Amino acid sequence: MSRINDNVWVTMKRIFSNSFILPMLLVVMPAAPTSALAAESMAVAHELDLGLGYAGRGVTYQDGRNVGSIYELATDVKYVISPQITNDLLLRVGADWERFAFDTSQTGALPDILQHVSAVVGFDYQVADQWLMRTEIQPGVYGSLAQIGWRNVDAPLFMGAVYLRDADLQWFFGLRVDLRSQYPVFPALGFRWKYADDWTLNFQLPKPRLEYDVNDDLKAYLGAGVKAGTFVVGERFGDIHGMPALNNATVDYTDVRLGPGFAWKVLPTLTLEAEGGYMIYRTWDFFDKHVKLDSHPAPYFQLACHARF
Repeated sequence: MSRINDNVWVTMKRIFSNSFILPMLLVVMPAAPTSALAAESMAVAHELDLGLGYAGRGVTYQDGRNVGSIYELATDVKYVISPQITNDLLLRVGADWERFAFDTSQTGALPDILQHVSAVVGFDYQVADQWLMRTEIQPGVYGSLAQIGWRNVDAPLFMGAVYLRDADLQWFFGLRVDLRSQYPVFPALGFRWKYADDWTLNFQLPKPRLEYDVNDDLKAYLGAGVKAGTFVVGERFGDIHGMPALNNATVDYTDVRLGPGFAWKVLPTLTLEAEGGYMIYRTWDFFDKHVKLDSHPAPYFQLACHARF
């Protein structure tokens, strides 16, 4: 019998399903192996994640100066195929596209679009009966796709491990490495604890949550979410904004959200999510040029679809 058995993969799915520091945070733990892997007879599994979010206008400051109210539209599409190579090893190959669009009618040094298109290459490995690990690299283009050069090419690396203490408690350890970021190495530690029949504390970045099982198909939760990434703006970005030093500059973008949501398992292979609340923190940090923009809190709403087959 394969060591990657039903119970192991079902548990692993629960653990990885909400993980990604993002990107930043970035991203620490990527999204999950699939429920399809719970069946040993299935040699290949697929993951498809779609997301769309809107954040309302938040008063934004550039180095303490009010530059106007900014709204945001975020889009994310990720597809990964996972063939089982050996009893202990799953390969992960796919693609990821994430895009942040901002209102640029204001006066600050604000990019109108930050986005990346990347490949996903990695593996999941069962180290021992109670230990699982994932390594994933995402080589691609990070920045304005209108102008693509070597400065836009990046390859963040994500590594994670899970210790399965038992069915109700698991610990995870993560590491994100992106040499272009202000924080090139970002470690993380978390856990998933089902402390009552219907309650789970899922303390995993970038989506820590307190979850309540309304029934077998509907879950309510209260939690936070982090979206982040490191990008390179265009070669004339600084000239356009009257700050030539920002031409081809690197920017770390981060936003942190807090609010309630619902996850509805429409089919065994399909889950829909909806949540809303407040974006409590948002910043664009041109850290090597000492230019920073940050926003006041603003309401947000987002929808997501997760397919595992």
